[in-house]
Amino acid sequence: MPLDFEDIEGTAGQDNTAGIQQNIYLVDFKDVLTHPTFPKIEDGTDLASLATVTSNLVLKPTKKAHQLYCTLEAGAATSDSQGELDGMSFKNGLKFLIPGNKANADGFVRLAKNGSFYLIYFEQDGTVRILGHPGYPAKMASAPGTSGEKTSDRKGRTITFQSVWSGPAPVFEGKVMVDTVEQVLVYLA
Repeated sequence: MPLDFEDIEGTAGQDNTAGIQQNIYLVDFKDVLTHPTFPKIEDGTDLASLATVTSNLVLKPTKKAHQLYCTLEAGAATSDSQGELDGMSFKNGLKFLIPGNKANADGFVRLAKNGSFYLIYFEQDGTVRILGHPGYPAKMASAPGTSGEKTSDRKGRTITFQSVWSGPAPVFEGKVMVDTVEQVLVYLA
């Protein structure tokens, strides 16, 4: 049965603080035992169900989601429709700054440049989202670094990952499991 449109109303006083939190989690596709199931339009029960992943991301034993630090107010998630009439999709991205030009950040981009990933990130209001899906993993799109020019400049590496899906990067309500044990992801509620 086709899903009907719904009213979308504003909520007075809602938390609409922009930005992402400083902990981002990266999962390498080769470490995944069971991929989460992404919502299909024909299975939707309401509009929110079309944009929410409720199943778990299960990793192989001894594997884990790796925490990446992001400088606050130097990262953002983006989503934009793309394509021609009757052939549209969404290009979703996540950009974040790792400060300091450290060797481990340089090694990270060298290793990640051609990899396939999920990135789990947290909006400032506590909403959890997932970038990448089983058919189109998140891929590193750019990773420029700078030393800065003046001593008051910021130095570091700004990394951008992108993925394409039939909608914006969905809300993630599942858990990250290492075999049968939940991995606790640290974020602000």
